[in-house]
Amino acid sequence: MTSSISTITELFHKFHTCEMNLKQGKIAACLIGFKEVIEKNPVIPKSDSEKGELNQGIETFLKTLSDHKKFKEIFGEVHFGDTDLETNLEFIKSMIVAQEQDIVERIQKDEEAAEGQRLKIASAEPKKKEEIQQKIEEAIKLIDEEKLSQAREIISSSEAIQEGVVLHYNALGMKCREEKQFDEAVSNYNKAISISAEDENLQYNIARAYFEASKFDRAADYLDKSLKINSEFKEGKAFYNYLLKLNPTKSNKSKTKIGGIFQKLFHSPKNNAS
Repeated sequence: MTSSISTITELFHKFHTCEMNLKQGKIAACLIGFKEVIEKNPVIPKSDSEKGELNQGIETFLKTLSDHKKFKEIFGEVHFGDTDLETNLEFIKSMIVAQEQDIVERIQKDEEAAEGQRLKIASAEPKKKEEIQQKIEEAIKLIDEEKLSQAREIISSSEAIQEGVVLHYNALGMKCREEKQFDEAVSNYNKAISISAEDENLQYNIARAYFEASKFDRAADYLDKSLKINSEFKEGKAFYNYLLKLNPTKSNKSKTKIGGIFQKLFHSPKNNAS
C-alpha cells in the first residue's frame, strides 16, 4: 500500500491518529498506522524541535502501548526503553510485520463486530419507537378521560413519551385555533401544559388563541405567564409590542392590564420615570 505521508504535518497527524486509536482500544488499527509512521519517519524532513517533539511523543506512546492489555494479548509482555529509540522502533516494526496478517484480520473482525452491533441497534429501533408510540397513545387516552395522575406515571418513564404527548395536544390546539374553535384550542393547550407546565411556548399559544377570540385580558394573562417563565422569550416580547401598538381594547380595565403587566416586565425604572 502506498503511503499517504509526505510531510512532517502528515506524519504528526498519522501519529496522533495512532495515539487516538490506542486510547480507544483499537490496537490493531493503531499498530498498522504506527508501522507507517516508523517507515516514513526517517525520510521526512524535519527541524530539530520537530524531531525532538516527535521522539518524545513516540517514547511515551511506546510505554503506553506496552502496558495496554490488548497489546499484551497479541505480543505478550514487551518492554521498551532499555535501548535507544531507533532500536526500539525497528524491534516493534519487525513484530508488526511478522504478525501483520493477524493484525489485519483483527481489524476486519473488529469492524464486523462494530457493524453487527450497529445493525442490532438499528433493528431494535423500530420496536422501541413502536413501544414509545403505544405509551404516548395510552397516556393521551388517560388524559382525555381526566385520569391525569395515571397518565403522568406513564409519561414520567421517558422524555420521548412526554414530548410526544405535548406535541399531540399542541398540534390539536393549533388546528382548532386555525379553525377558529378557540375554546377547544385552549383546552388542548391546557392539556399540554398539564404535562409541561414550564413551556413558555404553550402559554404563548394560549395567549394567541384568546387574542384571536378577542379576549384581550385573557391573552394578556397568558402572555404574562409566558414571559415569567422566560423573560427573554423573543416571540412573547414581540407579541407584547404588538399589543401595545394595536391596543385593540376599549375598556380602561383592559388597557390598564395590558399596560401594567408589561410595563413592569419590559421597562426599566429609568424608562418609567421618563
